[in-house]
Amino acid sequence: MNLVINIYYTGKNGSAKEFAKEMISKGIVDRVRQEKGNKRYEYFFPENDPETVLLIDGWESKEALDKHHKSPMMREIAELREKYHLKIRVEQYTPITDSKDFETVIRERTATRKFKDKKVEMEKINKILEAGRLAPTAKNLQPQKIYVASSDEALEKIDKVSPCRYGAPVVLIVCSDKSMAFTKDDYSTYEMDASIVATHMMLEATNVGVDNIWIEMFDKEELKKEFNLADNIEPICLIPIGYKTDDYKGNPHHHQRKDLKETVKFI
Repeated sequence: MNLVINIYYTGKNGSAKEFAKEMISKGIVDRVRQEKGNKRYEYFFPENDPETVLLIDGWESKEALDKHHKSPMMREIAELREKYHLKIRVEQYTPITDSKDFETVIRERTATRKFKDKKVEMEKINKILEAGRLAPTAKNLQPQKIYVASSDEALEKIDKVSPCRYGAPVVLIVCSDKSMAFTKDDYSTYEMDASIVATHMMLEATNVGVDNIWIEMFDKEELKKEFNLADNIEPICLIPIGYKTDDYKGNPHHHQRKDLKETVKFI
């Protein structure tokens, strides 16, 4: 039984970020990742809360986690936490394991244009974001920037720039940092990279039972203004996610696909 632990470290004047940086620079993070049974050990720095750092800690079993808690490096971690006077909040849960097979995912994925007023579990959002993190990008430069709009304020801004939220409780704003993307001659892969990332996230959303849709219909310049995005950050698409309403019928033409003979040619 896999276990996932979200640990929120909160301090003052950037102390939580300094703690995470020292954990990384001292090699403690790498040592934990090498422990038997560790599946994930990553720090995240939420932009909306500069005084908090999130550690997502994953283990293949309770036994592996217990062994980690008894390891000598736990004293090092505790000493660092005390050094920076951090408060912690811990959430532990068993992650979703009922994944679908790939054939089912690609056939079930469809656009949803009517969502329930029901929150998407943070566990599922993390899985969707992780799928995007693992997506291939040119030269592995990973120029994608994903903004998770879920607060009332953020969703109001989405509604200002697009009529296509469809009541979704969460919208993934998929962007690309043009200054980071691979460029050759007069061509940049920033849009291609972000599109691959978006596709991975949509398929993972379908995999974990979260309905979604790819939205191109939005005012990019207005969105950049509303969310104060830097000039080098280019919005590519919006992905509203959530749970479709019981009466949503879907697009009746969704399953009308061209024959391979019309789209494929062997040469």
